Amino acid sequence: MKTAKTLSWIVALFGLWEVIAPFLLGYLAVGAALWDAIIIGVVLIVLAGWAALVNQEGTIKSLNWINAVLGLWLIIAPFILAYSGTAAAMWNDIIVGVVVAVLAAWAALSLGSSQTMGHGQGHAA
Repeated sequence: MKTAKTLSWIVALFGLWEVIAPFLLGYLAVGAALWDAIIIGVVLIVLAGWAALVNQEGTIKSLNWINAVLGLWLIIAPFILAYSGTAAAMWNDIIVGVVVAVLAAWAALSLGSSQTMGHGQGHAA
């Protein structure tokens, strides 16, 4: 569970980066990129922080799979929301999306199968 929690904190940091990136990379004038970065970034911070703080493996796994999907969204968002012409926004989202998708999936997979989640918690095996 320690691996999943550590990876969740890293995902939360990437969420924070996603929130501040439009300000630092200079694409504040691109509304779709700006709001997508802020909204997805905040959601990543909240869900990854939640996953890092709770102790229920099922919750941690579910939250990390949601974050993995959000990472995939970041990869395709520049093309769906039509801001692929803004290189800084596009490449930031693609890179952050790949990293978040990989880290969040790794966190979810590090917990093992759902059949083993009750093991070691007083349940009969």
